[in-house]
Amino acid sequence: MIKINLYDPATDETKHYEQSRISFGELKKVLKFNKMQQEDAASLKILNTKMDNGKALTSAEEKKYVELSGKDDVYLNVMEELVASLFKNPKVTVQSIDDGLESDGMSTLSDILADAMGGVESDTNHPAKK
Repeated sequence: MIKINLYDPATDETKHYEQSRISFGELKKVLKFNKMQQEDAASLKILNTKMDNGKALTSAEEKKYVELSGKDDVYLNVMEELVASLFKNPKVTVQSIDDGLESDGMSTLSDILADAMGGVESDTNHPAKK
């Protein structure tokens, strides 16, 4: 089960949404995103290790390093779209996520994606219950 709390500025209320079932197709999208993130992190680590060992990066490696270093906004956009698609509720949209999550929203989105992959925390520790 996945859960999210979204503040609605129009009503000045925080609404709680739950989705008990994640389809296999949606799970595949989450896993594909997770794989992309892990591959990018591994590539960045390899390039960092090379630089830490005093070796110069080639032009192609420099370009790749800059590209990988600036991907947080790409990840955030994909995470928002994924989370919105997981909730089969028309009130959970990218816009409502933008408006309704606190500044630690990236962490909340990561937790929801982890829950969707089966890493559900106990209800007392879940960020939507805090």
